[in-house]
Amino acid sequence: MKKGFYLLFGFLLFWNGMQAQYYRNNDSGFLLGINAGYTYPLGDFGKINKNGLGGNLSAKYLINRVIGIGLEAGYHSFKTDIAGNDNVAQDYKCNLIPFVMEATFYIPTWDRTLLPYCGLHFGGYMTRIKINQQSNLYGDPAISKKLNLFSPGVGPDIGLLIELSEYVKLDLKIKGDYILNIKDEYKIDEYTQGNIGFNKIMNLGFSVGLLYTFQ
Repeated sequence: MKKGFYLLFGFLLFWNGMQAQYYRNNDSGFLLGINAGYTYPLGDFGKINKNGLGGNLSAKYLINRVIGIGLEAGYHSFKTDIAGNDNVAQDYKCNLIPFVMEATFYIPTWDRTLLPYCGLHFGGYMTRIKINQQSNLYGDPAISKKLNLFSPGVGPDIGLLIELSEYVKLDLKIKGDYILNIKDEYKIDEYTQGNIGFNKIMNLGFSVGLLYTFQ
């Protein structure tokens, strides 16, 4: 039984080596991809929004073995934690829509089937916030407010491309976002003061996706 396991393991190593030789020349070309990810908010943004889920569409171009450029657009929705009280009910929704450019440095490996990378993304982020507040106190009106704000942002990327076939790559990525010029103008009144305002956005995210290569 153990001998058979070793033979099977050796065959898999041999097959992987043969596949690596076959795919190692894919050093340039266009890649189109889709990914899904988890976002962990930090700083003031993290006091209100506890976690986010979303996805991105991407288009990349490998200029050569080590340099790539690309575009990415996505949509992320955050779960919030707003502290209310017995007299006021609050509903708070937050979405983040990034439109960024990417510059990537791929660390060369001998077979190109595992390709670590690091890079920088920069561009614009649309922040969409909707707040509804209902009060059961006499004379207090219901309040509804929306914010749509487009702000610049930047962040680092680190990741790993794993060659699944000649044309398909698995993309594992960790990224950070730092978004400027977010104003805390949507604090409403004494019940919500300090609960829903922040002046910048910082996120740490992890995504898993697939990239299809066009030679």
